[in-house]
Amino acid sequence: MTPLPVIVGFGGINPAGRVSSHHAYRRTVIDALGEQDAAETYRSLAGLMNVEGDPGDQSVREYVRNNTLVRRINIFDPDKVLVHRSATLAASSESPLTFVLPVRQLPEHVPETWALKKVSDDAVEISIDSPTEVLLPDRRVSRVTSAGQVPTGFEPGALYQSRNHPRGLQLTVYGASDAAHSIGIDWSELRRRVPPDAFAVYSGSAMGQLDQNGSGGMLQAPMIGKRPTSKQAALGLCEMPADFINAYILGSVGSTGAVIGACATFLYNLKQGIDDIRSGRRRVAMVGGAEAPITPEIVEGYRTMGALTEDEALMALDDINQVDNRRACRPFSDNAGFTLAEAAIYVVLMDDVLALDLGAEIYGSVPDVFINADGFKKSRNRRQSDGDGPIVSWR
Repeated sequence: MTPLPVIVGFGGINPAGRVSSHHAYRRTVIDALGEQDAAETYRSLAGLMNVEGDPGDQSVREYVRNNTLVRRINIFDPDKVLVHRSATLAASSESPLTFVLPVRQLPEHVPETWALKKVSDDAVEISIDSPTEVLLPDRRVSRVTSAGQVPTGFEPGALYQSRNHPRGLQLTVYGASDAAHSIGIDWSELRRRVPPDAFAVYSGSAMGQLDQNGSGGMLQAPMIGKRPTSKQAALGLCEMPADFINAYILGSVGSTGAVIGACATFLYNLKQGIDDIRSGRRRVAMVGGAEAPITPEIVEGYRTMGALTEDEALMALDDINQVDNRRACRPFSDNAGFTLAEAAIYVVLMDDVLALDLGAEIYGSVPDVFINADGFKKSRNRRQSDGDGPIVSWR
């Protein structure tokens, strides 16, 4: 018989809190829960958020509610996003443009239009009599201020020796650890019962790691007067969530990989895991994905695409004068775009025979995942003709 992939554990972190034990789900429906279930979820969230005080107090519960789910961005200040503006400095008609610069700050290649005069052992006076292009530090207000952030106060990097890991990988370590513990069976017992090559890990990040500790910092460094670090290029790769699970959590030497997709990274990796189990090649698979895209640059990129809910459009939709960040995400109602969020979600799959032999709790089965391309889409390309046949140009 073909093995049936079953879910024996799940975990992670998202804007609603910890995924295992159904706490994240309960947060989304907390108003409909009985007092006992609600109290357990409030305790879980208060501990996660490092909130002092009794989780039963109304003030603590109000704080927890206001600092979970979709809300105003607090990972960065959307009212003071750092940018650089291009400007041209020109000398006056009476005198050249003159300023003093430390020698160590001189460019490696001094422009030919600069006249240098030593004023001390470590400083020079620079005179410029022609227009000079410069970048001036500035601040702008983000037109998007809503996002789904993990609960305020939760710092995944503080839970282990994160060593400047990008935020998405910090979430990965927490999320995969949560999933591994959720099965209630020590992983060493699984390794005793299952051959090393019968394990699999599939996890990816569609956006990669684009904060300062990943590719984002590496690309920005030369333009802001800094140097890339030795870790940024490697840690920015899209398959790093899978690599981190193997290296930091499971110590796996079995099959591994990462499949990414714009909206279905989790499903792509889930399909890899269930195909492995159905074929009999693997008996245990951890699959999932992790994303941490809430940076000023990514928010602005999606906004420029016209994909995100801008504050102005949200206020017009609600006919109010002050944006309600809590109502930014309404996928099954009138809306003005989607809302970015960060999360790390993982499930542990086993074949049905192994799960029954181990006495694992079975939460559900995944017989198959069906993934298909969208075909021709006008939003992706348009066809033009130059007389010799159709040419596809990407927009």
